[in-house]
Amino acid sequence: MKQGHRSGGKYVSNHTTVIPAAGELSDIADRQSEVTKISLDFIKAGLPSLSGKRRAKLTERQGNLLLMIRDNSSMQEVVVYTSDPSKTKRALYRDGKKASIEVSFVKLEK
Repeated sequence: MKQGHRSGGKYVSNHTTVIPAAGELSDIADRQSEVTKISLDFIKAGLPSLSGKRRAKLTERQGNLLLMIRDNSSMQEVVVYTSDPSKTKRALYRDGKKASIEVSFVKLEK
């Protein structure tokens, strides 16, 4: 599957390439009025295949949400800045499920 790009609007990083699952979750976040910024991180490719499974681990941090997104054989982190973390988490979980992406919640270790 061809990788996409996201830039402008709420996207603030110089890195614009997204893996497919990260693109879908970023688009979900972008549609949320409470989301103010989305920052894309580098892609780690060449990971062992998940046989088409897509998943994301979501961690709430102070002022933002960290999404660690795993596609079939690649991984990417996306940081979502939101004024209402609970609402954004619900939207990512609900709409991620519709897109066949399993979103789980992970507590930040202190």
